Amino acid sequence: MSGKSQRRRKALASGTGVAIAIFAALMATGLSLSGPLKPSTPDKPETTEAPKKTDWREVARKALDKEKLSFAEVKFKSGVLTLSGDTDDAETRARAFDVVKQAVLGDPSHVGTVLALENAITLGGQAMADAPDAASTMGATPDAKACQTAYDTLLDGRVINFGSGSAVLAEDSKPLLNALAAVAKRCETYRVELGGHTDARGDATANQALSERRAQSVADYLVSKSVPASLLGVSGYGETQPKDAAGNAEADARNRRIEFKIVEDGAQ
Repeated sequence: MSGKSQRRRKALASGTGVAIAIFAALMATGLSLSGPLKPSTPDKPETTEAPKKTDWREVARKALDKEKLSFAEVKFKSGVLTLSGDTDDAETRARAFDVVKQAVLGDPSHVGTVLALENAITLGGQAMADAPDAASTMGATPDAKACQTAYDTLLDGRVINFGSGSAVLAEDSKPLLNALAAVAKRCETYRVELGGHTDARGDATANQALSERRAQSVADYLVSKSVPASLLGVSGYGETQPKDAAGNAEADARNRRIEFKIVEDGAQ
């Protein structure tokens, strides 16, 4: 091979190496021979919309309007859907409640959100003694938390009353007791403790005994409504666990109470 040919080959090899180096440099700076490279964009994370919350007041309102029961008003607060208003007809009052109940229970998403249904519609201006229905809204297989929530919902702002200084149940407490019995029957997998409490007036020993008798009276009533006695525990705490230590009449009323507390699995 002539010296001239060798020099040509060396020049070509050298030129190829320079071209490769230049191309590598261009790639490193994000440029190409035809212009700047488009920067890669990261994949956008997939976004899922939060499920829309059901407006239970609107559900009830539509059901009532459809059945021409627009006289009834609807309120939804702290998980309790309440009907109010007034009618002179007992059947109309009951039908309004049934219409709303069917509309709510027909939507499975009510479980854990609608804790109770309450019929507070007056009859000819007269308040009725209905207690909220917390048993129907619990779902097919309520767990311990759902059962405790149902008891707490029914006893929120409501108390089981007795004759003064006695363990005789007041008649006006029967609707509330019936509602509690309905929950207990739905929650027969779980034992519940009925805890009796008194205010601090009078003798502490007498208050202890009274709290025990009152808790037993509630248990006896629940058993009379077909709640298995084996699911009920009875305890009395007298004046030892006040809810309100203010020492006035309002505090005393809050301290006189029966509490329902899930304590263990009642399955045999």
